[in-house]
Amino acid sequence: MTDTNSKIPAKKLFLVFAVLLVLAVIVGGYFFGADKQSGDALPDAADMTVTEPAEQTPPAVATDSDGNAVPTTIEEPMAETTDEAPVSTEAVKIDVDAFTAPRTVGDVNAPIKIIEYASLTCSHCAHFHNDVFPELKSKYIDTGKVFFEFREFPLNDPALKATLTARCLPAEKYESFVELLFKTQDHWAGDLDYMKALRQNAKLAGMSDATFDACHAQGDLKLKVADVMQVAKDKWKISSTPTFIINDGAETIAGAQAIAEFERVFRKVTNDAVGAVPAVE
Repeated sequence: MTDTNSKIPAKKLFLVFAVLLVLAVIVGGYFFGADKQSGDALPDAADMTVTEPAEQTPPAVATDSDGNAVPTTIEEPMAETTDEAPVSTEAVKIDVDAFTAPRTVGDVNAPIKIIEYASLTCSHCAHFHNDVFPELKSKYIDTGKVFFEFREFPLNDPALKATLTARCLPAEKYESFVELLFKTQDHWAGDLDYMKALRQNAKLAGMSDATFDACHAQGDLKLKVADVMQVAKDKWKISSTPTFIINDGAETIAGAQAIAEFERVFRKVTNDAVGAVPAVE
């Protein structure tokens, strides 16, 4: 065999190459057109703006002297400071001797001595102190003729609490505080929340809340008041208020009598040395 039968003529090779090139162009055009008609078209260059992500500041990390991260804690805000003094939690102790000491006005050497037993919620006692006592004080106590002692005979719980409050005040404030309670009796004595009113009145007189609370919590003070009442019953047969014991029982005045009745008794116990004589009609 010769090699002439194994060779492919050049013209045939060129024709085959041309056919393949045409097929390649047709196939490429088909796929390009299909891509242009799909929904995932590439955006135009004008629409391709790149948005940079917002810059984020990483949280501060505490480090030690070697550069190693250490855990951190969030500090609580500092409490607001005030100029008020801290409230003392120390318990207040009421001096029992001071509590039971006599509450008096006038000259201890006066010829007439009066002991009054009264209840701070008693309306007749209020009438005496509001309408009679001021004249008695100006005419006889302030002039050295009468020495007057206050003693409590509480007839109910509000009267007892008022007695405790009055006696827990300094002795020099007792008379003015009792006067206040009698003048405002209608506003506190019948109030269901009478303790609130007593506390407020005590504050006006200078008593602290701590002292007020201690005064009403200290049980022996109530026993002292009960002792005074028992003596009054046993010695003077006291059964109502107000009752006035004149010169250690020489005379007794029961009820809120007018000033003329006191003057009559004064003349009697002093042989007319003290006490205005009633005008002759």
